[in-house]
This record gives sequence, C-alpha cells and structure tokens, in this order.
Amino acid sequence: MPAEASADVTRLAEALRRTATQADITTHDVLVQSANQILAGMEAKVPVKTGKLRSSLTIKVETDRVIIGPNPLAAPYAAYVEYGTRPHEIRPRNPHGVLKFRVGGTWVYAKKVNHPGTQAQPYVLPAFMDWVDSLGTMAAEANVKVFKNNAK
Repeated sequence: MPAEASADVTRLAEALRRTATQADITTHDVLVQSANQILAGMEAKVPVKTGKLRSSLTIKVETDRVIIGPNPLAAPYAAYVEYGTRPHEIRPRNPHGVLKFRVGGTWVYAKKVNHPGTQAQPYVLPAFMDWVDSLGTMAAEANVKVFKNNAK
C-alpha cells in the first residue's frame, strides 16, 4: 500500500474514532433541539382555559434522555385532556358530604353527578408526530457534520 493511502486510512480511522465518541454528544444535542421544537408544538396545540396546563409543559434533560410534557404535579388533569374521559359518576370525597357547583348563576348541591365524559383534545402526540420523522434526519446530519470536521 502506498504511503499516501496508508496515511489517508489512518486519518480516516482516527476521524471515525473521534466521531464515535462525539456521536453521543451530537445525538443528545439534537434531542435537546428537537425537544424544544416539540415543546413549542405542544404549547401551540394545548387547549387553554386558565393557562395552567400550558405553563406546566416542560423539558427535563437527563444524561441518557430528554423528557417533554406536562408536569403532573402542576396539572394532574393533563392526561384527561390528552385522552379524554368516559362517562363516569362523581361523588363527594367525604361520604356524608355533597357536591357543590354552579350552573349558570345558581349554586347546585348533589350527592352524585353523572358526568357525560370529555372529548380528547390531544396536544402531546400530535406535536411529537409533527417532529418524529425529522429526528432521524437531524441526528444523521449532525453526525455527518461531526465526521466531516473530524476527517479534516
């Protein structure tokens, strides 16, 4: 093998080694960037009544993953908005208590209420699906850039 080819193969091998170690970092960076885009999509799609659910949407970056979604402590009803509910019966927490709620301007008291259920208003899955197809491409492009820089 000519010396030039041997030097090129050695440079290529070194570039591949550097790229392999940097690929995890690059992929993590792409995930964080994607998470920000997904979060923006969720914020645009989430139904707003008080704004509490939208303000609970967060990104949590860990060493091996990125978690995006509503904070269940801040908005414990988030899953009901995403998936809806079936018709169900509502009873007071205290077995001897009553439910109190307003209908129009009138206070109503009841021992139980038959709730008709709520329709799903998805905002997490649609925002994710809008970006899922581009995640692989983004990661590949970022890693190709790292490889090209390492090959120089």
